[in-house]
Amino acid sequence: MAVQVFCNVCFCEPRKPTPRFSLTSCGHVICEICLQKGKKDECLICRTSCRTLVLSKQTSPDIQSLFMGIDTLCKRYSKEITQISEFQEKHRKHLLAYHRQKTVKLEESLKKVTQQIHQLQCMKPPEQTTQQPFSSTSRN
Repeated sequence: MAVQVFCNVCFCEPRKPTPRFSLTSCGHVICEICLQKGKKDECLICRTSCRTLVLSKQTSPDIQSLFMGIDTLCKRYSKEITQISEFQEKHRKHLLAYHRQKTVKLEESLKKVTQQIHQLQCMKPPEQTTQQPFSSTSRN
């Protein structure tokens, strides 16, 4: 169900003949009758300076969505959200596959280097260190 539109000043609702409604930049909805009673570029509700936009079928979809029911908005945007989610998931999987492949290559390199080090250690004769016997000198 769509959000019911009404004037935030006199609380009139759309009827025939329908007074035009405007949306203020501060977020209030005001009918054209009340809008004419107020000061130009000042909100009748919060008294701040504001701009107004006449609500009509030509109003941008972003503004129109403010007056749609949540269920309608959910249906409208669920397809877009699903596409975005699938796009992001595909890219996360692609990045993960890249890092896994890189990890496998690094592990293989590490294994080869470890084997080479082990082979070098086996080929190298053990270092012979000759221990110097302690000299026993006596001082006189």
